[in-house]
Amino acid sequence: MTHPPLPESADVVVVGAGIMGASIGFQLASGSDRRVVIVDERPPVGGVSGRTFGQIRQHYSNSLLVEMAQRGFEVIRNWDREVGHGDPGYVAMGYMLLVVEEHLDALRRNVDLGAGLGVDTRVVGPDEIAVIEPLLVTDDLAGGAYEPDGGYIDVTKMVLSWLGAAHAAEAAVVAGVRVEGIETDRGSVTGVSTAAGTIEAPTVVVAAGAWASDLLEPAGAPVPIERRRLDMAHMVLPAGSRQIRSCITDGNSNLVLRPDMGQRVLAVAYPPEMPLVDDPIGPAPAADHEAHLARIETAFAERIPEFVGAEVVSTVSGAYDITPDFHPVLGPSPDLGGLHLAVGFSGHGLKLSPAVGEIVAASVLGHEPPLDPSPLRASRFAEDDLMYMAYGPGARA
Repeated sequence: MTHPPLPESADVVVVGAGIMGASIGFQLASGSDRRVVIVDERPPVGGVSGRTFGQIRQHYSNSLLVEMAQRGFEVIRNWDREVGHGDPGYVAMGYMLLVVEEHLDALRRNVDLGAGLGVDTRVVGPDEIAVIEPLLVTDDLAGGAYEPDGGYIDVTKMVLSWLGAAHAAEAAVVAGVRVEGIETDRGSVTGVSTAAGTIEAPTVVVAAGAWASDLLEPAGAPVPIERRRLDMAHMVLPAGSRQIRSCITDGNSNLVLRPDMGQRVLAVAYPPEMPLVDDPIGPAPAADHEAHLARIETAFAERIPEFVGAEVVSTVSGAYDITPDFHPVLGPSPDLGGLHLAVGFSGHGLKLSPAVGEIVAASVLGHEPPLDPSPLRASRFAEDDLMYMAYGPGARA
């Protein structure tokens, strides 16, 4: 893609060209005649979006997120019709969340919520879990939630496809330019300052992921976000091992696992608390790296012994931008006129991103949003109106 020089002005500046910014920019450019600029310090997929697990599901604790995920799946399945450019790389192989007795009622509640909204999901007992995934040890499990439509996407394909479609709709996509601040005057945004100059604009959308607070706090529009590191391992299974068939989250050991090419798997073993970081995509300290691999090996021994001894090919450090209720902030800022937010997705962003683009674009353009995003408003933290978390604080919220 050929990037134009930095425009001096625009109708809308989208800060961030990852999974959220690309979706938002596409919706704005294709659905209006606004002059849209999408700007990012890094090359496309060079930030956190390029360091994600790729797993997609519709299992959530709140109806809004279920409906957003449903819309995401609809777009992903019908990409040619909905976007008309590229391919999201969707692989439907099923998703299964495993729980012990402590979380069985919460799991049933979430399955009932999803099924009531039309999600193809069901509760499966240990015997059926063993049929779906014969490699799993099920002795300590109380049950699981199974979604046959779950699976994973190719994040790189998805982001580049959206950016290509946005570019075709005459959005300017500017990579390699750091946004250094949000310009304001009398309580409203007036544009953004960058390392290459200022872009004047009456509307700014911040979709900068783990870097959002660096822009929002100095502008006087803070959102309570913590930047925490999460590590992911690419592994080759031991010789002769069989492969799993679906994407798996073990709610007991906090192991997340999905098959990759051939005899490779991707694995994450969440620590009790993810470390706070300044550089969200920098390498993990050696001690944290070793601790992560030890957690994976322990989880393998407990849940899937055939994978014990898998060889680590590479590890990748990404970031979670975590809010107090592990749910995103979506919609207009209550602090600055013309500022719109799509931040704090804590790893939920992949399947929600199509709906996020539509919701934010509708808000910017003054249209009725396809879903009511008000439960995700920024002011909910001050109002003590947090989103419900069936499993307690964590990424499975």
